[in-house]
Amino acid sequence: MNMATATVRTRPQREVESHRPSLRLVAARPLTAARLPFALFIGAILSAGLVALLLLHTMAAQDAFRLQALQKASAALDDTEEQLAVANQQQEAPAALGARARALGMVPTGSIAYVDLHHHGKVVGVVQAAAPPPPPPAPSASPSPSPSASAATKSAQANKKAAKTTTNRRVTPAHRGRGGRLTP
Repeated sequence: MNMATATVRTRPQREVESHRPSLRLVAARPLTAARLPFALFIGAILSAGLVALLLLHTMAAQDAFRLQALQKASAALDDTEEQLAVANQQQEAPAALGARARALGMVPTGSIAYVDLHHHGKVVGVVQAAAPPPPPPAPSASPSPSPSASAATKSAQANKKAAKTTTNRRVTPAHRGRGGRLTP
């Protein structure tokens, strides 16, 4: 290398070094101040999550209680429906239908006839009048009532007569006593 170029190169370095400020060691900032907001933020997130979890758990418990009450009501309604179905089946039984028909004065018929709607409304079968219903049985006369039975019958008749007279009595101002009460 050339000596002249070496001196040229060293001169600018010396000039740069003389103008450069001296470096010194600076104390580090404490990191606790930067960690505090982060810790508070994480704590707030965890607290909000805990509150949300408790609210969800409470709502689930309320729903469970509501579900249990609805299941009880449904079971009671199922029992009622079953009882009504049994009562309906008993009323639809042939014996029950026959008894209700006889109570209405209906009698069984010996012939069956119906209107056939597929063939222009023709009557199929032979129509015959039903026999009249048998007369109701006459009350049987008892031999002689016992003395206690006749006394009971007389007292019942007396009670009916007394009830009849009290219901027919009119209330007029002359019959009213003090305080708007009825006087005999």
